[in-house]
Amino acid sequence: MYKNNSEEDQDIKIAGDSFESAANDDSEGDQTARELQREKDNGNLNRARRLGAIMADDVSAIEGDSPSGDSVLMTQRRILLAFAVAVGLESFLSSSLLSETAQSVFYDTLRETAPSFYEDLQESNAFSFYYLCVRDGGQVETKVGKTFASLCGMTDNETYARMGEELYRRFIGQVQHYTEVLAFVPSERSTGV
Repeated sequence: MYKNNSEEDQDIKIAGDSFESAANDDSEGDQTARELQREKDNGNLNRARRLGAIMADDVSAIEGDSPSGDSVLMTQRRILLAFAVAVGLESFLSSSLLSETAQSVFYDTLRETAPSFYEDLQESNAFSFYYLCVRDGGQVETKVGKTFASLCGMTDNETYARMGEELYRRFIGQVQHYTEVLAFVPSERSTGV
């Protein structure tokens, strides 16, 4: 049976009736562009790039390119250090734009200077275990240390757990130190403006 088109048209919703989301997208894009320009103008973007490169050099320098001894330990140490750098960049940089920039340079530099480690890092699921320690809160360093020991195949080994704690603590401190040395300009958000 033939149905009147006007009845069908009443049930059809036309896409684009609301322009609000498109306007919000533009303002978010505009905000990001303004933030990018501000961070570029005040030198923070270059500082973030430099910080990422410095931290990659520090991580790749651990045990050099020719490991001696336990390769599992060396790989897990570097993975833990890379994780500490990622957490430190997220913690000590004033915006996600700067953190993402520094992390991008960090990983790009590792890919160039330590390609075999970069591959190990890409194939590892250790970051997931470490992030659980951070998200759980409370005694993060102790939890990270125990996770490190476990990932090294040394579950419940206090020496490995302390080593993991110390590595994590040291590299978080490294990120904080270089962030201070590079003298990032406070963002408007962090100064309350």
